[in-house]
Amino acid sequence: MRMSLRWKIVGGYGLLLMLIALLGWVTFSMFGSLRSVQRDVFDEAIPQLEAVNEIVRSYTAQSAAVRGFLISSNGELLQQYSSEVATARTWQSEAKRLLSSRRDHRLLKDLVDTGESFQRLVNEEVIARARRGKRTQAFRILGQDGAPLISEIEVLGNLLQTVQKDKVAAGESELQQNSNDAVVTLLFVTLGALVIGVVLAVLLPGRLVANISRLVEATRAIGRGDFDQRVEIHSGDEIEELAERLDEMQEGLKRLRLLAYQERELEIAAAIQQNLLQRSLPDAPGAKVWPLQRQANLVGGDWYDVGFSGKTLTVVIGDASGKGVGAALMATVALTVLRAERSLGTGPKRVIEKANQALKEATAQDSFTTLVYLTIDVYSGEVRWINMGHPSPFLLRCDGDDGQTGRGYYLEGPRNRALGWFDDPGLAETVIQLRPGDRLVLFTDGFLEAKAPSSEVFGEHRLAQGLSRLSRVGSSELGEQLVQEVERFAAGKLEDDLTMLVTEFYGSEASPDGRPEVAEAGTEV
Repeated sequence: MRMSLRWKIVGGYGLLLMLIALLGWVTFSMFGSLRSVQRDVFDEAIPQLEAVNEIVRSYTAQSAAVRGFLISSNGELLQQYSSEVATARTWQSEAKRLLSSRRDHRLLKDLVDTGESFQRLVNEEVIARARRGKRTQAFRILGQDGAPLISEIEVLGNLLQTVQKDKVAAGESELQQNSNDAVVTLLFVTLGALVIGVVLAVLLPGRLVANISRLVEATRAIGRGDFDQRVEIHSGDEIEELAERLDEMQEGLKRLRLLAYQERELEIAAAIQQNLLQRSLPDAPGAKVWPLQRQANLVGGDWYDVGFSGKTLTVVIGDASGKGVGAALMATVALTVLRAERSLGTGPKRVIEKANQALKEATAQDSFTTLVYLTIDVYSGEVRWINMGHPSPFLLRCDGDDGQTGRGYYLEGPRNRALGWFDDPGLAETVIQLRPGDRLVLFTDGFLEAKAPSSEVFGEHRLAQGLSRLSRVGSSELGEQLVQEVERFAAGKLEDDLTMLVTEFYGSEASPDGRPEVAEAGTEV
């Protein structure tokens, strides 16, 4: 069972007071000054020392409680912090009442001012940032700005403690002198008082200082980045608890360091993914592509690719299942295989077969990737696409002779199975004919699955309405304005990536062999 350090000190000095009271009773007639010495030492200096100790202890406990809250998010630690703030104010008032010298009051004022600065820092910067989810920043502020304040509090507390200990020492010296005058009469009582005085003045403080020194050495090592310090203290009081909390703090710091490493790795992965996606798009006569991507996290599963060779513009958009690094790796596998095969002149169906095989071999059984692989003949406007479990493309027709504007519809056609699950996912193809001014919109399911605060999804109907309403907007701005509508619908909280490719067909002079027109395929909305 633990006994508070405070009660150890109070109990020890209480026993000493009993012996001194006995001494005073026996020698009352001989030592008229004994009561004055007793009052100076035990009625003033020791309570002053105790008050100073409690003030320093309280601010140290406040710092430990805030650190613990930043590490564990335990609300009880904030209550403990508030309780220690009230305790510090109580002992500060008591110290003001007890201290008598001008120097003591000046040191106490400096101690109180520094403590209030620490509390303002915690209340206005550390706790406020932690409640906004910025715990790493709050922890850094506490370490950079709070630790020096706590150190200054300890220094000022040590100065005050030194003054009070000097008073105690002076009083004990006077008491010893008076006791020596009555050594014959009070020999046994004096010996008993000296034994207890030695225990309280040497052994207990010495053990306390030794334990605190071990904690100081451990904290210095922690400050250098060594989080494997183990301090074994069995004092049964707050010092032992502080050592245990130090071990817990090191575990928390290790977790924070690991999180920092992981965050750095995510940043590197995000940079690699962005470099893969954000390369320059090829220039194609008769058509142009505008890509847009909004990622919900640092890395995600949305991807796209655009290529041009001869008379064919290739536009591909894909979405890997899951989130985070796993989805990004699947997207990288699919994109790498796609580019490698296409550079060899491989046709769309063969490219998809190769990508499907690579994903089956490289990813988990429950992982998959959807995509739309679309090719446009820039001379004839003939479009062919293969849909592998992906949302259907959307076609915005240019103004017709009848004056109708904003006409758009989803291009319905065979929807094959997603890649990465089946040996034969199907490779059915759909063909349509574009007219100059027509725009094809490819997108990922983040647009369809965006949720309002009421949990209602944006859906295909709202997406079709938005695209039709924005049909007068230029292709370079179409995606941005649609993303703004989705963000307003979702109250700014996106749970999935948003990727869109807007391809506008301008038309080009016919190639020498010409191109036959192909009937439209699709369902108008």
